[in-house]
Amino acid sequence: MMMYSSFGMTRNAHAIVNSITIHGKPVFHTPEMHLKPYLCRDSVCNLADIIAVYQQSCRFYIVGIEIKEWKAPVYPKIAEEYLQTYRKTCEYFYLAAKRFSKRAFELDDIGLFDLTRMEVVKKPGYLYPDPGFRGHLMKRIKKHFLELPEVVEDPFQRTLSEFRVTQVLRSSRQ
Repeated sequence: MMMYSSFGMTRNAHAIVNSITIHGKPVFHTPEMHLKPYLCRDSVCNLADIIAVYQQSCRFYIVGIEIKEWKAPVYPKIAEEYLQTYRKTCEYFYLAAKRFSKRAFELDDIGLFDLTRMEVVKKPGYLYPDPGFRGHLMKRIKKHFLELPEVVEDPFQRTLSEFRVTQVLRSSRQ
Protein backbone atom coordinates (compact mmCIF):
# COMPACT_ATOMS: atom_id res chain seq x y z
CA MET A 1 0.00 0.00 0.00
CA MET A 2 1.24 3.48 -0.89
CA MET A 3 2.33 5.80 1.93
CA TYR A 4 1.10 9.42 1.94
CA SER A 5 3.14 10.92 4.73
CA SER A 6 6.61 10.54 6.11
CA PHE A 7 7.94 12.47 9.11
CA GLY A 8 5.13 15.01 8.78
CA MET A 9 5.62 15.64 5.06
CA THR A 10 3.04 14.69 2.44
CA ARG A 11 4.15 12.24 -0.25
CA ASN A 12 2.46 10.81 -3.34
CA ALA A 13 -0.07 13.65 -3.49
CA HIS A 14 -0.49 13.10 -7.24
CA ALA A 15 -2.13 9.71 -6.65
CA ILE A 16 -4.93 11.28 -4.59
CA VAL A 17 -5.30 14.39 -6.75
CA ASN A 18 -5.55 12.35 -9.96
CA SER A 19 -8.16 10.04 -8.38
CA ILE A 20 -10.55 12.93 -7.64
CA THR A 21 -12.22 13.70 -10.95
CA ILE A 22 -15.56 15.34 -10.10
CA HIS A 23 -14.15 18.90 -10.10
CA GLY A 24 -12.63 18.70 -13.57
CA LYS A 25 -9.06 18.20 -14.66
CA PRO A 26 -6.29 18.70 -12.07
CA VAL A 27 -4.02 21.50 -13.33
CA PHE A 28 -1.89 22.12 -10.21
CA HIS A 29 -1.18 20.61 -6.81
CA THR A 30 1.33 21.05 -4.05
CA PRO A 31 1.79 19.53 -0.60
CA GLU A 32 2.26 21.46 2.63
CA MET A 33 0.83 24.84 1.60
CA HIS A 34 -0.16 27.54 4.11
CA LEU A 35 -3.92 27.99 4.04
CA LYS A 36 -4.13 31.47 5.48
CA PRO A 37 -2.48 34.73 4.49
CA TYR A 38 -1.01 34.85 8.01
CA LEU A 39 0.43 32.28 10.41
CA CYS A 40 -2.28 31.14 12.82
CA ARG A 41 -1.29 28.95 15.72
CA ASP A 42 -4.87 28.68 17.05
CA SER A 43 -6.34 26.58 14.25
CA VAL A 44 -6.07 22.81 13.84
CA CYS A 45 -3.60 23.15 11.02
CA ASN A 46 -1.56 25.86 9.40
CA LEU A 47 -0.58 23.74 6.42
CA ALA A 48 -2.85 21.91 4.05
CA ASP A 49 -1.58 18.42 3.33
CA ILE A 50 -2.53 19.02 -0.32
CA ILE A 51 -3.82 22.04 -2.20
CA ALA A 52 -5.04 21.20 -5.69
CA VAL A 53 -6.53 23.35 -8.45
CA TYR A 54 -8.96 21.73 -10.86
CA GLN A 55 -10.22 23.21 -14.10
CA GLN A 56 -13.77 22.57 -15.24
CA SER A 57 -14.61 24.45 -18.44
CA CYS A 58 -13.42 28.03 -17.84
CA ARG A 59 -13.67 27.76 -14.04
CA PHE A 60 -10.88 26.89 -11.59
CA TYR A 61 -11.58 25.35 -8.17
CA ILE A 62 -9.26 25.20 -5.17
CA VAL A 63 -9.58 21.87 -3.37
CA GLY A 64 -8.02 21.17 0.03
CA ILE A 65 -7.17 17.64 1.11
CA GLU A 66 -6.21 16.56 4.63
CA ILE A 67 -4.70 13.07 4.98
CA LYS A 68 -5.13 10.86 8.03
CA GLU A 69 -3.30 7.52 7.62
CA TRP A 70 -3.94 6.13 11.06
CA LYS A 71 -5.69 2.79 11.61
CA ALA A 72 -8.59 4.13 13.68
CA PRO A 73 -11.61 5.58 11.89
CA VAL A 74 -11.93 9.34 11.46
CA TYR A 75 -14.72 10.74 13.65
CA PRO A 76 -16.88 13.85 13.07
CA LYS A 77 -15.23 16.03 15.72
CA ILE A 78 -11.81 16.10 14.05
CA ALA A 79 -13.37 16.23 10.58
CA GLU A 80 -15.34 19.36 11.56
CA GLU A 81 -12.22 20.99 13.01
CA TYR A 82 -10.35 20.52 9.76
CA LEU A 83 -13.33 21.71 7.73
CA GLN A 84 -13.40 24.98 9.65
CA THR A 85 -9.72 25.53 8.88
CA TYR A 86 -10.04 24.82 5.14
CA ARG A 87 -13.47 26.47 4.67
CA LYS A 88 -12.24 30.07 4.29
CA THR A 89 -9.72 29.26 1.55
CA CYS A 90 -10.98 26.26 -0.42
CA GLU A 91 -14.05 25.70 -2.55
CA TYR A 92 -14.10 22.00 -1.70
CA PHE A 93 -12.56 19.99 1.13
CA TYR A 94 -11.76 16.27 1.43
CA LEU A 95 -10.61 14.22 4.35
CA ALA A 96 -8.57 11.28 3.04
CA ALA A 97 -8.34 8.28 5.36
CA LYS A 98 -8.37 4.50 5.49
CA ARG A 99 -11.53 4.37 7.61
CA PHE A 100 -14.38 6.69 8.58
CA SER A 101 -16.97 6.39 11.32
CA LYS A 102 -20.58 6.05 10.15
CA ARG A 103 -21.33 9.51 11.55
CA ALA A 104 -18.59 11.05 9.38
CA PHE A 105 -20.75 10.27 6.34
CA GLU A 106 -23.52 12.45 7.80
CA LEU A 107 -21.41 15.63 7.88
CA ASP A 108 -22.39 18.39 5.49
CA ASP A 109 -19.82 19.94 3.13
CA ILE A 110 -16.98 17.45 3.80
CA GLY A 111 -15.86 15.09 1.05
CA LEU A 112 -14.46 11.73 2.12
CA PHE A 113 -11.72 9.97 0.16
CA ASP A 114 -10.92 6.34 0.90
CA LEU A 115 -7.14 5.77 0.81
CA THR A 116 -7.58 2.00 0.59
CA ARG A 117 -9.87 2.05 -2.46
CA MET A 118 -8.41 5.31 -3.84
CA GLU A 119 -11.80 6.82 -4.53
CA VAL A 120 -14.26 9.44 -3.35
CA VAL A 121 -16.77 7.76 -1.05
CA LYS A 122 -18.68 10.96 -0.21
CA LYS A 123 -18.87 14.09 -2.37
CA PRO A 124 -18.20 17.45 -0.73
CA GLY A 125 -20.47 20.49 -0.78
CA TYR A 126 -19.34 23.85 -2.14
CA LEU A 127 -17.82 25.90 0.70
CA TYR A 128 -18.22 29.50 -0.57
CA PRO A 129 -14.72 30.57 0.50
CA ASP A 130 -13.80 34.03 1.68
CA PRO A 131 -12.74 35.88 -1.52
CA GLY A 132 -9.79 37.48 0.27
CA PHE A 133 -8.41 34.21 1.64
CA ARG A 134 -8.92 32.31 -1.61
CA GLY A 135 -7.49 35.21 -3.62
CA HIS A 136 -4.39 35.37 -1.45
CA LEU A 137 -3.78 31.64 -1.84
CA MET A 138 -4.18 31.86 -5.63
CA LYS A 139 -1.77 34.82 -5.76
CA ARG A 140 0.81 32.80 -3.82
CA ILE A 141 0.42 29.85 -6.20
CA LYS A 142 0.93 32.16 -9.18
CA LYS A 143 3.90 33.99 -7.64
CA HIS A 144 5.83 31.13 -6.00
CA PHE A 145 5.18 28.39 -8.54
CA LEU A 146 4.80 30.57 -11.66
CA GLU A 147 1.67 28.59 -12.53
CA LEU A 148 -1.89 29.41 -13.58
CA PRO A 149 -1.44 33.02 -14.78
CA GLU A 150 -4.92 32.98 -16.39
CA VAL A 151 -6.79 32.20 -13.16
CA VAL A 152 -8.70 35.01 -11.45
CA GLU A 153 -8.20 35.28 -7.71
CA ASP A 154 -11.83 35.99 -6.73
CA PRO A 155 -13.93 32.79 -6.75
CA PHE A 156 -17.02 34.73 -7.84
CA GLN A 157 -15.39 36.69 -10.66
CA ARG A 158 -15.53 35.45 -14.22
CA THR A 159 -12.89 35.65 -16.89
CA LEU A 160 -13.87 37.34 -20.14
CA SER A 161 -13.75 34.01 -21.98
CA GLU A 162 -16.01 32.38 -19.37
CA PHE A 163 -18.47 35.29 -19.67
CA ARG A 164 -18.52 34.93 -23.47
CA VAL A 165 -19.14 31.17 -23.28
CA THR A 166 -22.05 31.78 -20.88
CA GLN A 167 -23.53 34.40 -23.20
CA VAL A 168 -23.27 32.09 -26.23
CA LEU A 169 -24.95 29.26 -24.30
CA ARG A 170 -27.79 31.55 -23.17
CA SER A 171 -28.41 32.90 -26.69
CA SER A 172 -28.44 29.36 -28.17
CA ARG A 173 -31.17 28.31 -25.70
CA GLN A 174 -33.50 31.14 -26.78
